[in-house]
Amino acid sequence: MRQVDDNARTWAEIDLSALKHNLDIARNTGKRVMCVIKANAYGHGAIKCGLFLEKNGADAFAVACLSAAIDLREAGITLPILVLGNTPASYADLLAHYRITQTLTDFDYACGLSSEAVRQNIVVESHIKIDTGMSRSGILAQNAAEIASAVKYAEEMCNLPGLNVTGMYTHLCVADTPSEIEFTKAQTDSFLAVREGLRSRGIDNLTCHIGNSAAIMNNNTELCDMVREGIMLYGLYPDSMHRESGDLRPAMTLKSKVVQLKTVPAGATVGYGRTFAAERDTKVAIVAAGYADGYPRRLSNQAYVLINGKRYAQIGRVCMDVIMVDVTDSDVALGDEVVLFGGSGMSIEEVAQIVGTINYEIASLVTPRATKVYKY
Repeated sequence: MRQVDDNARTWAEIDLSALKHNLDIARNTGKRVMCVIKANAYGHGAIKCGLFLEKNGADAFAVACLSAAIDLREAGITLPILVLGNTPASYADLLAHYRITQTLTDFDYACGLSSEAVRQNIVVESHIKIDTGMSRSGILAQNAAEIASAVKYAEEMCNLPGLNVTGMYTHLCVADTPSEIEFTKAQTDSFLAVREGLRSRGIDNLTCHIGNSAAIMNNNTELCDMVREGIMLYGLYPDSMHRESGDLRPAMTLKSKVVQLKTVPAGATVGYGRTFAAERDTKVAIVAAGYADGYPRRLSNQAYVLINGKRYAQIGRVCMDVIMVDVTDSDVALGDEVVLFGGSGMSIEEVAQIVGTINYEIASLVTPRATKVYKY
């Protein structure tokens, strides 16, 4: 059967050399690096990125759910994989079979997973999650009383049959905010207090990880064994602010093609809702990308694209499958490549600011319909 070219319509070019560059920044901390490739590697393609990172210095991976971890294993990835989210205890056999490390978020969950592992005569690798201020998942440890309780529960979890607890971690919620440095320090201190409490009870073999991308970039990584590199791995900054230059190299460029050209007369309106009216005879390029590819509808009438190195305004509402671009007085031709964002076009951060969100979401929402093309 004849195959469709990767760049037949809309595609996301992923620069693997940029991925390696950004990984090396984290490796320069001297710590082991857990590469976070959840959400399909933040839209960049978890399997391809994971296989590349495994060969280029990653020490472990983190994903959100069991199915994503299994996909990585079946693709041939052999490094440790941590599931950050919840996995029902009934899937203990899959965790053990695929050698996947499960996060233990509380004592009751750990007991349930232990019971199932014992019933099946298997052992499940595990890391304990400590909640030091995120108030999301994990054992509460945000004050002295909670820290003491967390030490007690963590010790008991380490001794549960059927579980092999090899690590412990927390997540810093404002490490990307300089004005919140005291809160980040409080989170770190709480985690270290739990670690020291366990060490005083003879448990000193856990791999401990605190540092996320923001902590790595702020050189706040000296106190633990491993760092978790997420958004910065893809060349995007944790505070979602655009930088003309910086240490990171963005890995994704979303591209498409001009599939039709037409000239509409002055006074004609363009697109749903008639939100754009031509003030003169206007040459319109129809581009084969829409919100079903990950080009946000909120960009309507506010964005620009790059064609042959020149900026052109997107006009009218972004459709599910196409956008319209004003290319009046240009030599834009049918089939020309269009840079939607990334690369030398709009940065993902600029897109995020218009949409009213963060760079994480823009990258993660690039859909499977936008084929991934990997470049070295």
